Amino acid sequence: MIGRLFRLALLFVAAFLLIRWLFSREQRQTVREFIRTLAIALLGSSLLFLLLNLAGVRL
Repeated sequence: MIGRLFRLALLFVAAFLLIRWLFSREQRQTVREFIRTLAIALLGSSLLFLLLNLAGVRL
């Protein structure tokens, strides 16, 4: 379990460093906005599925 978490953290750090190295400041801002929008969408969809599950709707 700890090994998987370590590999996931290592993957995120490597992706962060790669984005920082490859993209300019304006491009990094665009990537940050995309990731933020994606995170909000994922949280919204999980909340929607949770509410549907609590209401008894099975998908």
